[in-house]
Amino acid sequence: MNRKNEFDAMKAAFNQPFPELEDVLQRAYRRKRKRTAKNILCPLGGLAACFVTFVLLVNMSVTVANACAQFPVLRQLAKAVTFSRSLSSAVENNYVQKINQKKTQNDITAQIEYLIVDQKQVNIFYRLTSEKYTGEYENLAANPVITCDDENTSFYVYNHSFGEENGELLSATVDFTQGNVPDKLQCTLKVFFQNWHLFNASIESGPEYLAEIEFDLEFDPQFTAAGKVFPVNETVILDGQEISVKNIEVYPTHLRVEITESEDNTAWLKSLDFYIETEQGTKFVPVSSGVTATGSADSPSMVSYRADSTYFYEAEHLKLVITGAKWLEKDMESTYLNLVTKEHGELPDGVSFDSVQKQGDNWSVTVRSTPDENGEIPIPFSDVYLDSAGNRYSTGNLRVSVGKLNKNDTIQYYYTFLSLKNYPYDEVWLTPQHSHIWTAEQPIEITVQ
Repeated sequence: MNRKNEFDAMKAAFNQPFPELEDVLQRAYRRKRKRTAKNILCPLGGLAACFVTFVLLVNMSVTVANACAQFPVLRQLAKAVTFSRSLSSAVENNYVQKINQKKTQNDITAQIEYLIVDQKQVNIFYRLTSEKYTGEYENLAANPVITCDDENTSFYVYNHSFGEENGELLSATVDFTQGNVPDKLQCTLKVFFQNWHLFNASIESGPEYLAEIEFDLEFDPQFTAAGKVFPVNETVILDGQEISVKNIEVYPTHLRVEITESEDNTAWLKSLDFYIETEQGTKFVPVSSGVTATGSADSPSMVSYRADSTYFYEAEHLKLVITGAKWLEKDMESTYLNLVTKEHGELPDGVSFDSVQKQGDNWSVTVRSTPDENGEIPIPFSDVYLDSAGNRYSTGNLRVSVGKLNKNDTIQYYYTFLSLKNYPYDEVWLTPQHSHIWTAEQPIEITVQ
């Protein structure tokens, strides 16, 4: 295949000027649709990765580097997808739908320019500009809200963009957990001041929106049809627990590993450490930003895992290699904490309560955690907690910060802060994300095709 001809065609299709740049700071947002699976995993490390120094796609392809040097639009799109190896490959292979819709409301202009779409995922690339809001505390951000006419579908929305200047290409991913991507979706960009969350203590109330700009997105059928399912149907024992790998699904935007668990297991699977390897020895690892895994409505388990895609690579044979897992014991779905005496139930491995403070009817609980072997930022509890009657609450504000560093600047532990707002009781039941971490003595290999 002649890559130069592909990119010459892409240059001709995309050759349009961009608006002027203005200052803006984006924040992360992910929104769960009404009809969704119960669980979703979006690692904090993936969120923070957006602050890391930008590495252009030129590190992956000389052809792309040459095209980017000649063509500013492609360079912008390549920059916007550096968080994903799969999307970078899609751009390299001209797998992009250009739509270029622009609307203005209340002196704010929103422009949706490109889509990268397949059977299970929609990646939206958009810009925000305004001549009115240019002050230091008037930076703009948007919550992308997606609606779908098909009530039998469910999906999550994840906003990848952080710290981008006004006019830069921003992106959001719509990940479908039930059903396929339909022919069209409605996307509403709810625009607000980015710095709102820095000054407003009432996170639950949400920001005051400056504009709500609606777009109708229609997808080219050649993109929504792309993808292939490879049956596996192989059962393995991990840490004494039985799981079955049902399918490996390969799409242009990502790869999925679909599993089921034995009802006789004593623990729920919360996270799977794995990679995909081709016959050439090329490895494809779990995604580091966005939706990394989803669960079912029937249990706390995570049963669908996302990884970099092999779609644009010449790979006739794939191998799934499992190296570890995180588990939640079934008798540890919640753990007790007396907010006055600090008496507590069983805690996840490497976790201890550091402090509990009260102000009015609000409690602040600080937890100390040690990092795991993979260096991931630990989040030992979810934002859900229970009272003695089993009523569910949400913290609305869960923060993680670095604890102590040793002489080599290695992080020894992290602090997690949970805010229990308007909670008038002395006892609470927190919900652990996992109970323990297991590492395989020898990698477990499963042939996919």
